[in-house]
Amino acid sequence: MKISKFAASLYVFAALSALVSVALAALTAHGLQRIAPTGAQALEWFKTATDFQMSHALGVILVAAIADQLEAGRARGLMRAAALLLAVAALLFPAGLYSLSFDGPAFFAPWGGTASLAGWAVFAVAVVLAAVNTPEESA
Repeated sequence: MKISKFAASLYVFAALSALVSVALAALTAHGLQRIAPTGAQALEWFKTATDFQMSHALGVILVAAIADQLEAGRARGLMRAAALLLAVAALLFPAGLYSLSFDGPAFFAPWGGTASLAGWAVFAVAVVLAAVNTPEESA
């Protein structure tokens, strides 16, 4: 199986995002409350952020893998756009919550949430387009 440069780039991004998620989940379990100025609230924000980051890292891998299997065309273009939107979401939304835990700015979190919503919606449209444009196999 050949992997496109586009997919390979997203796989690397997603793997690093997942790695950061696991590391920060470990920090959450082993002492975040002691170092974060927001105390117990930081635990909630970090849990939400690490869960979101991991699920979207896996989503990026899935959507990029599906995009690589599609023929060139509108469905593949939309599938790639969906993967990019999910990657942006995996970066911005959790980063806003991590920042907020240390009394930093969180203005980019809503942009991450919006990218997530758009990414999953574009994925759905791409799947429908791919299905409509795929000839039925005869039995």
